[in-house]
Amino acid sequence: MSESLEGQASVGYNSPTSLQPTQSSPMSPYYYPSDQEEHYYNSKRRKTDKPDRISALPDSLILQILSYLRMKEVIRTGILSKRWHFLWTSAHTLIFRYSGQSQHGITKFVTFIDDTLLLCQPSKLNKFSVDFHYNKRFIRHVNKWMIFVKNKCVEELDLYLRTRGLDELYGFPQLMYSNTCLKELSLCNCNLVPKEEINWPVLRVLDIRYAKLNGDVVDKICLGCPVLESLKFSMCRGVGRFDIDSRSVKKLVISGYWQRENEESDDGEDEDTDLVVDARYVTSLEIKGCFYKKIIVLRNVHALVDAKLNFYRKTDDYDGDENDFTIDENMLKDLLVSLQHVEKLSVGTWCLQVFTILEIRNLSCPRMRCKYLALNTRLKKWELPGIAILLQSCPQVEILNINTESLFEEYHFGCFFKDSNFFTGESYWISRPCWVLHLKTLRIDGAWIYDHNYFENIFSFLQAVLKNGMVLEKIIIASFKDEMWNSPGYYRRVAEKLLSFPRSSRDAVILFSG
Repeated sequence: MSESLEGQASVGYNSPTSLQPTQSSPMSPYYYPSDQEEHYYNSKRRKTDKPDRISALPDSLILQILSYLRMKEVIRTGILSKRWHFLWTSAHTLIFRYSGQSQHGITKFVTFIDDTLLLCQPSKLNKFSVDFHYNKRFIRHVNKWMIFVKNKCVEELDLYLRTRGLDELYGFPQLMYSNTCLKELSLCNCNLVPKEEINWPVLRVLDIRYAKLNGDVVDKICLGCPVLESLKFSMCRGVGRFDIDSRSVKKLVISGYWQRENEESDDGEDEDTDLVVDARYVTSLEIKGCFYKKIIVLRNVHALVDAKLNFYRKTDDYDGDENDFTIDENMLKDLLVSLQHVEKLSVGTWCLQVFTILEIRNLSCPRMRCKYLALNTRLKKWELPGIAILLQSCPQVEILNINTESLFEEYHFGCFFKDSNFFTGESYWISRPCWVLHLKTLRIDGAWIYDHNYFENIFSFLQAVLKNGMVLEKIIIASFKDEMWNSPGYYRRVAEKLLSFPRSSRDAVILFSG
């Protein structure tokens, strides 16, 4: 099976000296029409008595159009007319993608990038993006690309290097740690070891994925990026604290912690260890992904307005005994205590199932002051008690959004909770009227709700909302167009059942939104 070439020529990686119209074929990415073909195309255009609007476009607009294309398509635009033959060499955006894994294909792809960069003429580039399977034998090539990026004053750099292991990580070159042009930087599988201070004076967005870090690197980032607004660490390792002391950073995302199961932890300990997030000036915090043997701890997050807890934790210690869940319970309760003041709160599936343990064991949940609450759930049985106790702890919620944006693996409850069959959806919702006292808007998104099983499960939830929502204004249910939903009979049965529920608010309406 042939491999996929995205963003570069699928055939014929010619050298720069071969990039001439007379030496190319219609199947080549560098193909340009001959004089005879050009004359033929022009005569055909004249016969149609229609103006050639594409050729009439100004160069600035053409280059803007090219900025949305990958390099394979950009170069092939030379077939349109002679005016376009080498216009791509002035493109302000260079995007290279290759998904193949064979060494032969990767080598051709790397050579293609080398050849393309030799021909590029713009004094300044807006964006440079590369995505391919990297190994160390290409380090010299990538280093040359980084020199090109520095010389061309690239504003947005996306270096997505796919590697097979820690030994293949690319060492981000020292010359890139001082760059006065970069505004957005995204790095994947790159080692960050700056020997001097970092100097990125205009950088506003930084995304670091699959990197080994330490506290010193994080400190240098905060000190060397005076206007940094958005900071994301995805599956990074080697750091036990994220001390974000920058006044400019307002959005922080920590997506997972990179450590393989059964692998020795960074500090040599086999026990679960704290991962501290200290972010005194951050207003939006998202924690998502998998955290293996890490206990998340928040410090100095008083400026937070919006918090998202869409993560899950894994450890080797789950044996089914109730004491095994104490770490998770305490971690979630401590997180909520730190987030009591936030206005917007989002909670994922795994966290809801940990809250289920609190409810079953008759433990309380910290009182929250949020007015917007988002739950990533499908209202499954083992999530209902957790949802109930969380809603009970958020009495000021005015907007409730239920969706399935980030569903992770289910919690390992073990045998201890398998006999806890005393709860049902209807009894939980009807017996807890106070959580909807201030609710004005309920929105449920996702095609899953139109599955017969799921939709029946949420009827009792909707019934409780309509019955107890004194100030409820609207329930919005996202429509889903398929054969089942387009069936007039099914639509009528759903609508009739919803309309049959008693309502405490005369203003409450049910909307199906597309």
